[in-house]
Amino acid sequence: MDKENTEFSATDWFNEGLRCFNKPDGIGAVRAFEAVIRIDPAYRHKDGDNPYFYLGKISEIEGRLDDAIVFYSNALTQDPYDEESLIGRGSCYTVKKNHKVAVTDFKKVLEIPPEIRNAPLQHVLYAIAENYRQQKDYKNALHWGEKALLEDPDNDRHQELVAEARKQMK
Repeated sequence: MDKENTEFSATDWFNEGLRCFNKPDGIGAVRAFEAVIRIDPAYRHKDGDNPYFYLGKISEIEGRLDDAIVFYSNALTQDPYDEESLIGRGSCYTVKKNHKVAVTDFKKVLEIPPEIRNAPLQHVLYAIAENYRQQKDYKNALHWGEKALLEDPDNDRHQELVAEARKQMK
C-alpha cells in the first residue's frame, strides 16, 4: 500500500497492518497502524482490536517499554478491559519493576468474565503472585501463588513461588 494513497480506508490500513505484523514486517506494520490513527484515532476493527495494541506489542518486542506502555494505555482508553493490552502493559510494568501498577492491570484481567477471558487463569494468578514476591510482600505472594497452584498443581514455577513465600514468612 502506498503511504500517501488517501483512497485507503482505516480498515484497509488496519488489515495491511495485520498482514505486516504477521509477516513479520514491523516497519510496514507500524506505518499501516499509524495511518489508521491518522485517519481515525478512535478506530476499532470489527473484531474489537485497535491499532494502539499492535503498536504497543511492537514496541514491547523491540524493548521500548515506555512507548509500549503509552500505546497499551491508549488502547485501554478505548476499551478499559482490553485483555491483551492489560496483560501487555502489566508485563511492561513488571519488567520496569513498577509492581503495584502491574498487579492492578493483572487483577483487572480477572474482572473479565471467564467465558470471554483468553488468558489461562493460572498464568494471570501467577503474574500477580510474582509481582507481590518481587515487592517482598510474601503474604500476598503466597495467597495468589496458592491460587495459581490450585489451577495448575504440577507447575514447577508455581510450586517454587509458594515454597519461597512460605519460607520467607517463617
